[in-house]
Amino acid sequence: MIIAIDTSSEIGSIALAQDQTVVWRSFFKGGRHFSSLFQCLERLNLSSTKIEKILIGTGPGSFSSIRVGIAAAQGLGIAKNAPLFSLPSVWSIGLQFAQVPSLGVFSDARRGELFCSLFSYGKLIKGPYLIAKNQLYETIHSLDLAVSTEELHEKIIRAYPRAEDFFLLPDSCPPFDDNPFPEPIYLRGPV
Repeated sequence: MIIAIDTSSEIGSIALAQDQTVVWRSFFKGGRHFSSLFQCLERLNLSSTKIEKILIGTGPGSFSSIRVGIAAAQGLGIAKNAPLFSLPSVWSIGLQFAQVPSLGVFSDARRGELFCSLFSYGKLIKGPYLIAKNQLYETIHSLDLAVSTEELHEKIIRAYPRAEDFFLLPDSCPPFDDNPFPEPIYLRGPV
């Protein structure tokens, strides 16, 4: 079994797959996801389940929530002696809209900036990178579709990363990182 976790947006998710088939999924909502995530893991009851590997989304998104997800994945990896692989959560949204020639995925990076990732037919073209909020209108007009986990602009539709989408990417795919100490995507230095 493979377990995937994403806590980068206001709606978190966990999925369990066997032989590339999703056998269990759950979505949860909550502040920084701490209690929701652990309640979900408790319901999943992995005590007797053999976990081959763990996939964890690293954002961009809520820094604190992503850290909670990473800590849970690391703890689960230690308990199950399973390797941890991280990847940008934004790949999930790119895969959900794989039929779109020019897709922009945006999220609030605070301080007057937005995280931006550009996809074409489900493949990452650029990002994640930062743009100024005042560049949003110009940026979305050059795209076929703009998506965000937050309400940023009336021309942007809402979508959320889903842990189950991580199973769709081949192991050789560039976003996977086998560093056992992944970090949330944070594109700027300290203030």
